[in-house]
Amino acid sequence: MPNKRSRKKNGPKFHCPQCNRRLWRVGGHKYFIFYQGKSEIQHGFGLTPKKASFLATQNPIWVDRDVWLEEFFCEGHGKIWMRLSRSEEGKITTRLARREDWKRTTSTPDPDTPNCSVSEFTYRMSRRSHPNLINRVYE
Repeated sequence: MPNKRSRKKNGPKFHCPQCNRRLWRVGGHKYFIFYQGKSEIQHGFGLTPKKASFLATQNPIWVDRDVWLEEFFCEGHGKIWMRLSRSEEGKITTRLARREDWKRTTSTPDPDTPNCSVSEFTYRMSRRSHPNLINRVYE
């Protein structure tokens, strides 16, 4: 029985919220959400005020390992950032990432700006279609 132990086929499949096509993982990192301060910890983890203040005095910043941002690719819309959250039962729910989600993550690349290590000229030239490269036939 080939692929008997393969876990790849059993993984969750995600769909684009706009066109309902299948989303493909880009293969990047998971950018976990963090909460700082008593009110954010209470709201983010759903705790009582007493428990949230206790946790805030122990450590002012808490990382939620069940909520993260991840980059996906849609054939119709291109790159899409999604916010994924895992419930206690293990089910993963998705929604589009909002601007507030980026403020609560660290080292997340900004999707609105290009790579800062690439010059403006190189970025512009990479977006331009070149007629010699498109019509070339390789033998």
